[in-house]
Order: sequence, then C-alpha cells, then structure tokens
Amino acid sequence: MLPSRIPLALWAWWGLGLLTLFWSLTPGNTLVLGLWELAYLAAFAAGGWLLGLVGLGLLLLGHGLLSTLSLAWAGLVMYFSGSVHYVTGAQALGLIPLAAVWTLRSRWPLLGGLLLAAALFAALQSGARAVYLPLLLMGPLLVWRLWREGVGLGRIGIGLGAVVLAVFALDRALPFSPIQNALGLKASLTRQLQDTREEGSIGSRWLMWRQTLGMALEAPLGTGNGSFRDVLPAYQRYPGVLFASAHNYYLETAATGGWPRLVLLMGALGAILWRGWRSAAWPWTLGAAGLWATLAFDATGMYPSVMMLAFAALGAVHAQTAPSASPLAPRLPGLGLGLALAAWWYAPCGQDCAIGRHLGHRQAVLAELKGSSAQEARALLERAAGLNPKSLWVYRAWLGYAQTPAERERLLERILEVFPLANPLDYLELARLKAARGEKEAAIRTLQTGLARFPPGFQGYQAANFFGRLSAIYDTWEREAPRLLRELHRGR
Repeated sequence: MLPSRIPLALWAWWGLGLLTLFWSLTPGNTLVLGLWELAYLAAFAAGGWLLGLVGLGLLLLGHGLLSTLSLAWAGLVMYFSGSVHYVTGAQALGLIPLAAVWTLRSRWPLLGGLLLAAALFAALQSGARAVYLPLLLMGPLLVWRLWREGVGLGRIGIGLGAVVLAVFALDRALPFSPIQNALGLKASLTRQLQDTREEGSIGSRWLMWRQTLGMALEAPLGTGNGSFRDVLPAYQRYPGVLFASAHNYYLETAATGGWPRLVLLMGALGAILWRGWRSAAWPWTLGAAGLWATLAFDATGMYPSVMMLAFAALGAVHAQTAPSASPLAPRLPGLGLGLALAAWWYAPCGQDCAIGRHLGHRQAVLAELKGSSAQEARALLERAAGLNPKSLWVYRAWLGYAQTPAERERLLERILEVFPLANPLDYLELARLKAARGEKEAAIRTLQTGLARFPPGFQGYQAANFFGRLSAIYDTWEREAPRLLRELHRGR
C-alpha cells in the first residue's frame, strides 16, 4: 500500500507540523498546509512508479519550454524568483543526471542526448542562480560517478561536449538567444554589484534570511506551520523587506514548524539521499538533490506543484534503496489523522464555518465578510484577530468596517504596535487623526517615529517592489509626512 512506502520520519515530520496547531499564530493556515503536506507524502509514495515520474518530468519540461520560449518570443522575459523561468529550470534539474546516463550508458544514446539537451537548455535559460549553483555542483559529481563506473573520460567528454554544443547552437539559432540573454544578464559585473547591495536580489535575500532566522530563534517551536506569510510583518527587522516566502524552505520550516521539525526533515532527506548515492539509483539521487537544493534559494518552497515533484523525486530514490517493505501498522495513526483532517475541512458546514471550522483562515473569513452587516463583520474580525493575533490582514480588513475616527485610531495604534515596519502611511494616517482631535504633541511623536523608521528618500528594497507597486506609498510618505510635521510645529 502507498502509505507503507513513506518512512516514519516523514510521517513524524508531517505530524509535528500539525502539532503546531496548538500554539499556531494562524491555526487556519496550519490546517490548510497540513492538507497540502498530505499531498506531498502521497507524491513521495507515488514516486516509486519510476516510469510515471519520468513521464511527468517530460510533460513538465515540455510545458515549461513552451511557456518560456513563447514569452521570450513576445519579449516577456521574467528573471525573478518564482517565475516560470525559475520553476522550469528547477524542474529540469531532476532529469539531467538521468538523461546523461541514458546518453552514455544505454541502447538509446540519441534519445538520451535529446532529452539531456532539452533539460540543460531549460536550466541554462532560467536565469536563476538557484538553478545554476546546483547545476555547477551536479556537473563534476556526474562526471566523477560515470568515470567510477567505467565510462571513459574521453567518451564522457565527447558525449557531454556534443550535447553542450548542440544546446548553444540552438540558442544561437533562436533570434532571441534565451541562454545568452540569461547568462549575460546574471554574469555582468554591473548586475553582480547591484544585486549584492541591500536593495538587490542577493542583498535582500540575506536580509530575508536574517529576518527568518530571527523568527526561528525567537520561537524555537515555530510560529505555526503555514504561518510565514501572515505573521512576517510582525517580525520585520528591515523596512520594506516583506515577502510571501523566506526564499529558503529550510529556514522557513524552522521559523514556522520549529527546529525539531527541521531536524526531522533534514535527517530523512540526508538518509535517503546518502543511501541512494551509494547505490545504483545514484542518477535519481543526484537529480533529487539538485531539485531540493533549489529550495534553499527560491520561493518555490511555497508552490505545492514544485514541492510534490520534489517529494516524488525523493520517493523514487527511497523506493529503489529502502532496505525492505515497511509494515503498515505504525503508519495507520498518521493515515487516520490525515483522513480525519480532510473530513473536518471539507465536510458540509452550516454556520460559523470561518471561525469554528476553519479557525480563522484568511479566505474563509474574507468570504464570510461579503455577506455580513457592519456589526457582524466587526464581531467576526474581532474573533479572527483572537485566532490570528499577528496577522496584518485582519486589522486591514477591520479598518474597512471602522465607523468612527476613534475606532480607526485604536486599530492603527494596534497595527503600529505589532507591525511597526509594515507601512509608513499608517503613521501618517494616525498622526492626522490625532491632530484632528487636537493632540498635536502625540501627532508629532507619531510622525517622528515614522520618519525615524522610514527616513526621507527611503524607496524600499527594489527586489520587493515588483512593477513599482510600493513606489506610490513611499512617494506619498516622503511628500506628506515632512509637510504635516512642519504644520504641526508651526501650530504649537
């Protein structure tokens, strides 16, 4: 049975994530991610069907190449985290070692070479350092392992060299040269220097990782599995560095699920990969390791499709190297708990679903708000805030139903207390409300605090400012905050 193919360590990893429900700062999110992680475990078990996994990899590769080349043809190239270029490149890593072995050690070298060329093309045109770094590490290991198994260095050089030449010849033949464009952009000295600054993609990643590590150290048992996106504003250390993902799945696991959960995951991952590397399944192992390595640098850890593929690749290694068939009995509690969780979430619900059933999950609360009166909405949001005490979205929604300036002022004070680095315009609105009530000194202090945290000229970290979405906020703050402060000083 499929559940018996899943190691107990991974069942324990899933169970620890669900256990965080008892102290989660977003219990609804914890339930939802618990359901998604059941799908990850199912993908792990299904990964034992090797032919099916290869077929899936081919479908994903074809879809990714079609998408990226179509975008390139239209002049729409997206070299940013989590884009289709990044995802396609990461998914292709799992096929590269397999295709290389089929090229050099099978009866179908031409088919293997074509697959290797397609996968390598997808990886190189991704423009993702999160793909390039694992690829650079995989290359020497692949050559060394092939040589250890009796493939001559000359044959390796000729075979792989021919594939590389074919890839770059294809790139030159295309009018938009996607590989040259990606490598040229990422390798340029000017871009490298820009990206290492705090506002660049590399510099901002360091800030995100330090921010996430701070969360993990502050809450060793985690803030609740699945809570990262909602609670990050409460743990911000740098203004403007606000992302939906930590861009490091492992750090995010420690921050939300706790250090014990990270240790369990790393232990299971390391044991399976080490066992696979020392077996005939080493090409599968190298591909799985490459895919899992990308999760340390990109936002794809929050994409269920990528995570299911990563677990399926790991399951393929485990299926070929597990010592023996595992008994089902020790896994029955986890299986039963998973089925109960699915029944709890999806069973028909009459009333009070958003809070009583879905524990304040954002989508459930926002959906219930649509049919509520102002009084009912405020009562619902008050209960949602109790379940999600460090989720900014609750207070933002509540502001929309505030009926008096005093109520708005109270909510803004709460926002600035819990989320001081989320948005400078909160300081501006609170200062205006206090000034309107004649509390000029309090308004001045509010503006001075805001200007200390968001000084004039602050433009935010551009890696977070996709398509200039935040620029209007910072421009308004830079223009209006000093002007209001001068008016308040003159009116003393």
